[in-house]
Amino acid sequence: MTLSNTLVTILINNYNYGRFLRQAIDSALNQTYRNIEVIVVDDGSTDESREIVQSFGDRIIPILKENGGQASAFNAGFAASRGEIICLLDSDDFFHPDKVERVIPYSQPGSMLYHRVQMLPGPGILPPEMKPRMDYYRYTQRYRFFHYPASPTSGLVIRRDLALRLLPMPTEHLRLCADECVVRGACLIGQVIGIPDVLATYRIHGENAYYGKRVPKSAEFINACDNFINDKLMEAGKAPVMDFYRSMFARGAVPMNAAELSRLALSVFRHHANLVTLRFMLRTLLIAFQQAVSPISSGWTRQS
Repeated sequence: MTLSNTLVTILINNYNYGRFLRQAIDSALNQTYRNIEVIVVDDGSTDESREIVQSFGDRIIPILKENGGQASAFNAGFAASRGEIICLLDSDDFFHPDKVERVIPYSQPGSMLYHRVQMLPGPGILPPEMKPRMDYYRYTQRYRFFHYPASPTSGLVIRRDLALRLLPMPTEHLRLCADECVVRGACLIGQVIGIPDVLATYRIHGENAYYGKRVPKSAEFINACDNFINDKLMEAGKAPVMDFYRSMFARGAVPMNAAELSRLALSVFRHHANLVTLRFMLRTLLIAFQQAVSPISSGWTRQS
């Protein structure tokens, strides 16, 4: 397969971002690399989005569906796609003109690629630092979870063979941040390639679905993502390894009481005893001790 004959799908997911949608579609259509198809999935918008989609005629492939969330939009768009390489684009962002041309040489079978994105407004870049390649499966066997290692949706590029192993996704609890499940699944089942190129613009407009929000992900989302990835691992002949609520990463998510913190600390260390988990256990047990004596101290204060 050569550079000139690879069909690339640009998959745009949209919900009520009509004021940005035209620029996103134009950025996809105006790529320097020409062998592309542009699929726009409108997830039940109630603004002017559908009129904008229809105004592009047969230059794009429109999918107009009932509102179901980001995972359902990914599923619908991928089902209609034909490209060997699939570039994801949120409709409030836009690609730089040479994005597709520059990612193709890096893309490999069974891989997901991510690049950096320019934040607008502001001089910032996401992600600010590129992570080195690592064996995510081995890491997660030890620690049951791992930090999100890639860019936002508009910096993700996935090969069709890997997408076929990950999609469709469950939709009930994955209305937002469905890219997180795709990325984590790709890390554990395929390979993930990070490149430092800045090839898209990530727009910050005050109504972003996730950026800038301090609301933690729900337990339903986390469990759905864990279960989805573990199912895919078993399909791939691997043991399930994702278990956020029994990992070091869950300390801020479990109830802040001595019993729960102690249980988490001991579970993490017993699962894989090393210096990392030993330090975590000791620090967490200290917090648990402080939680245990705090009510007693409060009682002494009231009595005195």
